[in-house]
Amino acid sequence: MFDQLFKPFDEFFQPLFPSTTNSLLSELATSKQPIFDVQDRGDHFSVTAELPGFTKDEVQVRVDSNGIELRADKSESVEKGEKGTYQKSSRSYYQYFSLPDQVLADKIDGTMKNGILELKLPKRSSKLKDNARRVDLK
Repeated sequence: MFDQLFKPFDEFFQPLFPSTTNSLLSELATSKQPIFDVQDRGDHFSVTAELPGFTKDEVQVRVDSNGIELRADKSESVEKGEKGTYQKSSRSYYQYFSLPDQVLADKIDGTMKNGILELKLPKRSSKLKDNARRVDLK
């Protein structure tokens, strides 16, 4: 579908940028934003995020009592050809979203496996104090 949509674009710019046009178009056709699922499970929130291509070392999660901050950064350099040409690519993602109820930041459990981030955020009573912290992924 994307090949047909961008074909006139590709044919127009091909003489100007012969080596980059096809890779740019294929990257546009395959890129997408991460998918999030937040569920209220009564005593806790369950958060799942699809982050394909990212490892747990490339993902940072910070949670305070009111919301979740998610950062994912990946940078790669690849040597191509005999002349020592390099192609560098980087991907990054940032998302912050508020939670409808406060959570216990020091009781949050998080895992990252095969590009799937899963967080369990226990809800807190309003009597406890707020302690923001970084979540270490397993």
